[in-house]
Formats: sequence, structure tokens, C-alpha cells
Amino acid sequence: MQATLLQQLVHLLAPSCCLWCQMQVQQAQAQLCDHCHGHLPQLDLSWVDHNALLLPDVAKGLPRVKFDRLYSLSWYKQPYKHWISSWKFQQQHAAGELLRQLFYQQAQRYQQQGGDLPDCISYTPISVKRLQERGFNQAKLLALELAEAWQIPCLSLFQSPDLVPHQTGLNRRQRLDNLKGKIQLQQAVLPRHVVLVDDVITTGATLDYLSSLLKAKGVQTVSVWTLAITRAF
Repeated sequence: MQATLLQQLVHLLAPSCCLWCQMQVQQAQAQLCDHCHGHLPQLDLSWVDHNALLLPDVAKGLPRVKFDRLYSLSWYKQPYKHWISSWKFQQQHAAGELLRQLFYQQAQRYQQQGGDLPDCISYTPISVKRLQERGFNQAKLLALELAEAWQIPCLSLFQSPDLVPHQTGLNRRQRLDNLKGKIQLQQAVLPRHVVLVDDVITTGATLDYLSSLLKAKGVQTVSVWTLAITRAF
């Protein structure tokens, strides 16, 4: 109670600015004003059984993928595009905290709507070198939000001993070529249903490759959770 009262007092004396419009936020600890929060773009998947792969615009860009389900908060557009880039490449942790909060809140809504929960959660790995450069793996941090929301274990199923070149600007075939031999599955016994987490899905190559490794070891269902989907053109 004391911490809450202190947070409210700080907010009254020095209110924070919205991470999008820069106006004052209305609530303590909020990172968006009520207006911006209420107008965030959303991808309503309740009418397609919580599976974005059933949307024609998604299926067009992700043909013949090896994962079974896809759940994302939004198309890859503003303001998500700005926040994801700021967090991932400029280490703006306020943007990362906001995205983690939104991911957690969406996970709670998904569970309340009767969404199918996995046996465990994992995430796209990064190499030791890239982890040292960036200081964090954003996919792991997002996966931990799902684990907390659902009270399901988050496991490090993959390792990336070799540095995977940056995938930005590459097509699906080039991305798959980059991945071969650079990511390894490090757990022999796997559950029936695994959720894989990443920040953005573009061509689906990385998550497709990880899904193929899981299914080769007997995983029956692979679901993918991301913040955003890049729209196919």
C-alpha cells in the first residue's frame, strides 16, 4: 500500500509523458495516455479461433509454414514499429517495458477468452556475441511475460553458438540459408504443445526453422506468439 501511495504522489508531482504523443499520462506507472492506449492498433483474432494463419492476408505471406498457430497483437505498423525498433536497436528500455506490459495484458485476455494454453514456452535464441552487444534477448523477455501471465514454465530450448547474420531485408530463402547449422535444439525430451516467442514475424523463416527442429523431436503443436506481423504485399 505504501509503494502504491508513493507512486501516486510522484505521479501527481511529476507526471510522466506518454511514449507516443508526449502528453501527460493520467495514471501512475502508465506509459501511455488514455487516448493513445485506447487507439492502439489491434489484430482481433477471436473470430478465427485465435489463429492469424487463418487470415487471408497472413496466409498469403506465410505459405506452408511448419508451425500450427500464430498470435500477434498487431500488424507491424506505427506505433509498434517505432517501439520495437527503439527497444531492440537503441536500447530504449521504456519502450521495451511498455511492449512487455501490452504482451502480458494480451496473454491474460487470451486466457480469459478460452485460448488453448501450451505445456511450455520458449523463444528465438541469439548468440552470446549478440547478447553481449545488445544486453538482452527481447524474445526471451517477452516469453517471460507469457510464462508469468499463464503460470507456465519458460524453457531455453535452443542455443545459437554461431552468430546469425542480421536478417533485415533478406527474403525467406536467404534467411533460411543463414540459419542452417547456427541454431541447435538443446533438450531431448519435449512436451506436446510448445509456444515460440519472437518480437516480429516477417517471412516466418526463423520460427519455421525452430518449428521444424521441435517437430522432428515429436512436438505435436507449435504455436507462435509475436508482437506484430509484417503484412504481405
